[in-house]
Amino acid sequence: MRIARSADDVWALVGDAAALAGWFPGITWSTVDGDVRRIGLASGLELVEQIVTCDPELRRFQYRITGGVPVSRHLATVDVFELGPADSLVAYSTEVEPAPLVLVLGAAVAAALANLETMLETG
Repeated sequence: MRIARSADDVWALVGDAAALAGWFPGITWSTVDGDVRRIGLASGLELVEQIVTCDPELRRFQYRITGGVPVSRHLATVDVFELGPADSLVAYSTEVEPAPLVLVLGAAVAAALANLETMLETG
């Protein structure tokens, strides 16, 4: 998703693990304790995630779902790239097994990126 804001502005939201509920639709709350993030979904489900990487220099955030849904393997990576002074590219990729979860997570990520763009571009 290309966003008409500086990479630093985008990273300020994306890199704040506890702020996920503010820009990811369907997430009602999130907390962080060390490298563990817990998130509450609108459905009432609670997910547990391990924060793998939060690197402000690279502007890279990675996490794994470790509880709350039956996944055998998961790794999500969010990268924020600077294209210009007020122009960024956000790449959000997810590896997940079992494969049917790709459709669910893909739709959620697409909605999150669209919401992130709207929030940052309209203030």
